[in-house]
Amino acid sequence: MKDLRFGPMVVVALALAACGGADDDTSAATEPVPTPAPAAEPSATVEVAAERTGAGTCLGIYPSYWQDPEFPAMYKGQTVSNQAPDGYDGPVFRLSDAFPTEMPDEAAAQPWRDSRFDAMFDPATDQATKTELANEYSWLVMAYIQEGNVDSGDIETDWDVCNNTVRSWYHIPFQTYNVLAGREFTHGLTREAPVTFSMKTAPADLKGTMWAIGFFNPTAAYSIGTVWGRDGAAQIPTENVSFAEGAVVGKPLFTTLDASKMPMLKNLPSWTANISDPSFCGCKPAEGSQCSMVEESQQCPRSLTEWNPVTLLQFDIAIKDSRAPGTEWVFGTFVADGHRKADEPNPWSRMSPLGLMWGNSTPPAGTLASAFPDDPRTNGFEDMVIFWDTVDMLNADGGQHTTLHPGHLGCNSRLDGPADKQYSSCMSCHGTASVADDNIKVPPIAAQFGGLTSECAMPDPDNPGQWIDASGATARIRTVGEDGPAITYPEIDSIYFASTAAATPFNATVVQSSGPVNILPGQPDYGDARTDWISLDYSLQFSISIQQWKQWQQHLAANHAAQERIHSAKLPRR
Repeated sequence: MKDLRFGPMVVVALALAACGGADDDTSAATEPVPTPAPAAEPSATVEVAAERTGAGTCLGIYPSYWQDPEFPAMYKGQTVSNQAPDGYDGPVFRLSDAFPTEMPDEAAAQPWRDSRFDAMFDPATDQATKTELANEYSWLVMAYIQEGNVDSGDIETDWDVCNNTVRSWYHIPFQTYNVLAGREFTHGLTREAPVTFSMKTAPADLKGTMWAIGFFNPTAAYSIGTVWGRDGAAQIPTENVSFAEGAVVGKPLFTTLDASKMPMLKNLPSWTANISDPSFCGCKPAEGSQCSMVEESQQCPRSLTEWNPVTLLQFDIAIKDSRAPGTEWVFGTFVADGHRKADEPNPWSRMSPLGLMWGNSTPPAGTLASAFPDDPRTNGFEDMVIFWDTVDMLNADGGQHTTLHPGHLGCNSRLDGPADKQYSSCMSCHGTASVADDNIKVPPIAAQFGGLTSECAMPDPDNPGQWIDASGATARIRTVGEDGPAITYPEIDSIYFASTAAATPFNATVVQSSGPVNILPGQPDYGDARTDWISLDYSLQFSISIQQWKQWQQHLAANHAAQERIHSAKLPRR
């Protein structure tokens, strides 16, 4: 068993960011980071792991899941519910962490980079052509991600990427130091957002939970490896991170709901997973305002039998593509389509693309995101494609609450999947990805999560003079400081629906007549003269992993046993 003796304990600037649940608060840390304790010498982790038969890219340098028995120091004193029980003969997740040490050249294996797709990024291209190209682009990326990963002969053992014979795939380390959301041991799924749907099949709204895992291709993994070294230590970025052209991320998201209530889930892959209560189990502390990790493990145990299975609802893709004006990223979403795709022999392809986006359709100054562009279903977007037949398929079984239909999309129909929030968009969330400052603070992924002026606000059609956001909740205006200026709805939209340039710090400043106003006063604090965020180039999982590493290092530096420490920040889900 490993004692987790990492190399140099770098506790400088670290990262977190997330997209998802309505109760997330990724800006809530208040404690400064203590000076780190002296580091132990690097262990022989790599050498030992490399000797394992069939290890492939899964070396065991970092914990594979929360309560990984190879790393007992990380869950000392906790109630153990996330390890294989006696007699268990199912899959056990292994983290793929042998990141490339040289930048690979994958251009020949990525057909979506062909010049015929240049027209997709041209605003002058007609919508029919753009839609056709977007559909082909999406499926080429999906085929690339699936290749060598879905042909094991058993759905339960698909996506075991350790020994893919076509190309290597990798996971983000350190999504394991988190009782409530940390990886479960069967498939490496992490808990994400709670979701609520209104369906004809149920008299009441359906409440469930999402569980997901991300896969990174060799090009993306090279950048990950510059932070997560083979010596078991994190080298935290102090400058903006930029992924290389051809970096690809794939992410299946599974729901605890089932096909009896959500017909589109019929015929979709399901996994047995070691999950917690789908009601999105929380924790009530015996004293104070936050639970210890021991209390969380006691009140939110995992189970292989009580709440299974989980079923594929959504599959997200992200591609670094320099043809995307400004952002240099393409984000796409596939959704379950089990009725229309029932005869598809590959169960992982019984999905349909919901959309593809490479910009955020930033509204002009003074214009609401909810009103721009005009009638996108008829007129389309310049920087994204929505597949409206898929939207209609998802909504066909929707219930009385329109904003809770599974095909709700994001603000003014910007791309967002059924697992995501109606008032945002894929790029809005991911564009905030930043290294946390010394107080473990980052920009909130949505204005609502940070207690800011509501984004995607619109006049309430049923209550003149009142405002709501796209989820139907009452919108609000926030004043910066006790006597500071108010941030208007168009001003907050100009920030959250900006097409943030690749590897560029997230902008948190609006310009008013009195001058620039920072909507997040006092941030960031990196302990130096830097005044802007350190970008993590749209990678929220990268942010989460570094943030959890920081929490672990904070525990070590303060000489607190992990089971005694109270978390100083809510950890993100996405």
